[in-house]
Amino acid sequence: MAKNPYIVKSDGKLAITKRGYKFLQKIVTDPYGDVYAFTDEAPRLLAAASMARLSRSAQNLRKTYLLEFAATESAAPEFIEKVVAGFGDDSVKQLIYVLLVVEGASNLLTKKLEWGRFAGYLEQSTRYIYFDQKDESGRYKYYIPQNLPPEIKLTYTEHMNTIFDNYSYIVRELTDFVRLQTKEPKDKLERAAWLGATRAQACDAARVLLPSATQSTVGIVAPAQSVENLIYFLASQTLAEAQETAKVILRESKKVVGPFLKQVERPERGGAAIVYRQDTSSAVANLAKSYFGGFSHSVSNSAEVTLVDWWPKGDELDILVPEMLFSEMKMPVKMLQNRVQTWPREQKLEVFNSYVGERLNYRHKPGRAFEKIHHEWELLIDYGKFRDLQRHRVLDMPEWQRLSPAYGYDVPKLVKESGMENMFQNCFELSEDLYNYMNGVGLAEEAQYATLLGHKMRFRFMMNAREAFHLLELRTQPQGHPGYRQVCIEMHKLLSEIHPLSGAAMKFVDKGEDPELTRMAAELATQRKLSLLKQENPVE
Repeated sequence: MAKNPYIVKSDGKLAITKRGYKFLQKIVTDPYGDVYAFTDEAPRLLAAASMARLSRSAQNLRKTYLLEFAATESAAPEFIEKVVAGFGDDSVKQLIYVLLVVEGASNLLTKKLEWGRFAGYLEQSTRYIYFDQKDESGRYKYYIPQNLPPEIKLTYTEHMNTIFDNYSYIVRELTDFVRLQTKEPKDKLERAAWLGATRAQACDAARVLLPSATQSTVGIVAPAQSVENLIYFLASQTLAEAQETAKVILRESKKVVGPFLKQVERPERGGAAIVYRQDTSSAVANLAKSYFGGFSHSVSNSAEVTLVDWWPKGDELDILVPEMLFSEMKMPVKMLQNRVQTWPREQKLEVFNSYVGERLNYRHKPGRAFEKIHHEWELLIDYGKFRDLQRHRVLDMPEWQRLSPAYGYDVPKLVKESGMENMFQNCFELSEDLYNYMNGVGLAEEAQYATLLGHKMRFRFMMNAREAFHLLELRTQPQGHPGYRQVCIEMHKLLSEIHPLSGAAMKFVDKGEDPELTRMAAELATQRKLSLLKQENPVE
């Protein structure tokens, strides 16, 4: 075996050589200190492999890297496979991330791609981009299921093309209509903000016409463990597009983190995981059909936002104050709860107010004591609003029902004012015709592609009060879509009726009455920030 130039053994201890320290200067931010980060010079697989050794090595991690991986890079994949397969240490898969991009995903698939909790997602926005651009072949960007017979495919594409033609006309006419309502600013920054705000206003109103088949791009940043779970989830779906995407994600991810995904293709591991999910989903679906048949609840009297339940029941201060004090105490939580219940309200409020503190903006989140309180919500909202709310990853049990035109839609005020209501409604008629046609020929799963983002659907989830701070304050910001802003304002109202102190502490829930003015202000603030960045970093 060749001598390792980076590390030597001296007096029974490992010592880093001068050459070793020179090597470390390239791959870590600090070769000597106790806190350091791996740089881009360090191969990701080697960095992950050295970190995986932490639990079974008493050595300084940099020494482990130099000793086991720096001189023999081929050792890293073998070690990863040994740990994952031999020791069953799934946590090792959390040590390396994949930057994954899925192009051409339908809006049905995007929500499945963003299903996992432990990953980050970014998606093309229907609020700022005109979705009437055509591809190289001159076709609108919508997904066509691969299993459609020729005659059904023809009907499908004819309906889709007409809907997109109408969307294209309406979104651009709405943009002109909105801009005619206000004076065009002369100031460069104000004009850029005005163009952005008016375009967003038109896109907000017209996006409900986009079919669920509309294709988009999703960026995913996820550890290998989450990628593995995503593959299992997609492969177990009844939607053919999801199944095919699972295969492609595995194929491409193996090229960068192959040793971490070896078990996916093993029948006893990956195969069994997929079959388990398919079997349980199928069994529940069959039971639901058996017990309820085609039963469907009328939505004529259903509220857009329903607070289904909350827990624990009881006085808000009695629930939260013991949690706020627990880490500072030396007594069991039950004893602490009993003591706090005997306090006067003013004393409990003192603790509550001190815990919340003086919040200067919505990014200042109170501590985890608020995770004690949970609320269960059911929303009857259009698919467009759902897309924006579903992405929050700290929701519990986020579940939604299959898409259907049965629950109706709303006509935006701007569409009515512009005089294009008939063309707008024609899109929904075309959508419903196509949905019923596909459903009638046994393509119930694929029929969902025919629904529009404006069609209403049921979505339910549970959320702790701390996450409510984040979701409700973020989604009521002035630049937010008016639709989900109103949903979140109503959620805050209902929450505050049950837990008024928590609701009041959410001081950055923005209930502004003129969303167009507030959006304009937000766009102007964005343009000013961009201008400052250009001044600080001028292009040479």
